[in-house]
Parts: sequence; structure tokens; C-alpha cells
Amino acid sequence: MRRGTRLHASHGPALNGRPRAVFHTLRREWPLSASVATAALFFVFGKRWLADLSSSVWFAFMLAWLFGAIMVSAFAVVRHAEGLAEQLGEPIGTLVLTLSMSGMEMMMIAAVMYAGHGESSLARDTMLAIVMIVLNGLVGVSLLLGGLRYHEQTYNLYGANAFLAVILPLSVLGLVLPSFTVSSPGPTLSPLQSGFLIITSVGLYSVFLAIQTLLHRDYFVSPGAASSAPASHDAPEVHSARRHSL
Repeated sequence: MRRGTRLHASHGPALNGRPRAVFHTLRREWPLSASVATAALFFVFGKRWLADLSSSVWFAFMLAWLFGAIMVSAFAVVRHAEGLAEQLGEPIGTLVLTLSMSGMEMMMIAAVMYAGHGESSLARDTMLAIVMIVLNGLVGVSLLLGGLRYHEQTYNLYGANAFLAVILPLSVLGLVLPSFTVSSPGPTLSPLQSGFLIITSVGLYSVFLAIQTLLHRDYFVSPGAASSAPASHDAPEVHSARRHSL
């Protein structure tokens, strides 16, 4: 009896700790529950709710709900991608963050084109806006804020040149060239031109990935990042790779 009591007492805290861990995980991952609930509700009642948006109050409520769900989900994806990138290190971590952002962009563009009466140029116009915002807005704000805080910054120009060597040709070929072609009506590409663009894009990005992950990994690591990082930097919360991937 005493032995059985000891075994029961020794396993009791472990068994009681599992529900606590599950509850803590669910509470921590509440954006996932909110996103799933929003998707389920709009899948069932979406057509009825969005059928009449003439009321400004109802329109504002729907807009705030959907925009809030998208933002909460996006920040949750970024948080997990950052945790996974922290585990994998550079330059694989940067690749994980890039793929997570690109995946969200493609899903949102595909959802808009699938749900509405979007034209074939919608995806191209959206990507052109993203390139302009990133290269002009985000990079400029980053340089400005970094200069105000650190006064003097160090950059890895080899990595920046490699990024620009891929972004600029793909942007011109995919976003600018269709406006000047005459083989198909409108700002579109013919099937032959589309095939050439696909092969060129895959080839350029494959070479870039080989440089980033195999040939010149040091191009994508900030010089002196390990030694110059401030001690008060808030590192992302890191869990298992399986949890971050899910």
C-alpha cells in the first residue's frame, strides 16, 4: 500500500502538470483559436453578413473584425517564424522569415482574386505596391531610425547587393515589362513570354538560394553581430521546432 501510494504521489504532479501545460499553450496561442473561429463563422454566415453593407456601422464592424483577425494572425505567424529562425540561425533564419511573409502575401492575393471579380493584373499591381513600399518605405524608415539611435551603422553590402540583384530583374520582368509588350492585349504576357518569365524567376531565385545557404553564407550575416548585440535585446520566445512549424 505504501509503495502504491508513493507511485501515485510521484506521478500525480506530472499528470497534473500536463493539463496546465496544455492550458498555457492554448492561452498563449489564442490567435489561432480566434482565426479558426473567424474562418468558421464566415464560412457559415459570410454570405449573409456580407450581402448588404449599406449600413456604415455594420460595414465598420465587419471591416474591423476581419482586419483585426488578419493582423492578429499575421503577428502570430511572424512570432513563430522568428522563433524558428532563432533556432536555425543565419542565413536559414532569414529564409524562413522571407518564406513566411511571402506565403501570407500570396494567400491574401489569392483569396481576393478568388472571392471577388479580380482582373488578371490584380496580383501584379499588388506585388508592385509591395515592392515600392518595401524598397522605398521600410528600408528608408529603417535607415532613418537606425541612424537616429546608433548614429553609425554597419552593413553587409555583399548581402544587400545579392538581394538587389534578384529583386530588380524579377521586378522589371514581372511587373514592368507586361505594360510594354504587344503580343497580347492589355498589360499581359503571352504564353511564351510567361514561360520565359517562370524559367527566369526560378533560375534567378535558385542561384540566390545557393549563394545564401551554400556558397557565401557569410554575405548574409551582419558584421560583428554577435559581439555588438546589446545585452538588453529581447530575444524571441523559442519553443520546439515542431510547435513553431505548426
